[in-house]
Amino acid sequence: MADLTEIDIAALNPTQLTLGLQEVERRAAQMRKFSRRELRTLKENRPVPYVVGPKRRFYMIDHHHLCRALIDIGDKTVLLGEARADWSDLDLKAFWHRMEAEGLCWPIDVDGNRRPCLKIPRHVSELTDNPWRTLARGVRGKAYANEDTPFQEFMWGNYYRSFMTTRLLETDIALAEKLAIKVSLLDEAQDLPGYLGKA
Repeated sequence: MADLTEIDIAALNPTQLTLGLQEVERRAAQMRKFSRRELRTLKENRPVPYVVGPKRRFYMIDHHHLCRALIDIGDKTVLLGEARADWSDLDLKAFWHRMEAEGLCWPIDVDGNRRPCLKIPRHVSELTDNPWRTLARGVRGKAYANEDTPFQEFMWGNYYRSFMTTRLLETDIALAEKLAIKVSLLDEAQDLPGYLGKA
């Protein structure tokens, strides 16, 4: 394995507005049980891919949940993965336009509304909860196939929002998951990444 560079999580700008806090809590609980060596191995297996943006700032394009969970257990560093692009020559507006065009950011809030990319927080600790993303993660593998598509779980979460209420998520997650699995097989979902088709 090539040498990976360690970096402070605070030096990585997020590229999404929200994350699934239940997923963060689950990961943090697991990582609290890890030895230093196991934690290092986890980081080596999940280096953070990024894009170089204006002022040579690094923008993480994956592993937001990992970074937040590491912060929650008091670990402030990750290992840098591959630089997917260097758009440091662009101004901030052009940079975010390019990021959106390439599908490398998710400026969608918890209610499914597109927000200006400039509203994306500067630190992963400032990202807010998205229970729809949590729901999508909970049914991954049963409702849809896991693919290496950026923001796949957010896409499915947005889809599920049109079939149920936040109140259902809060009061009966098991029922919400059953419904999510059922609606994942509808024709309306066929353009989503990982669509499994009719049973």
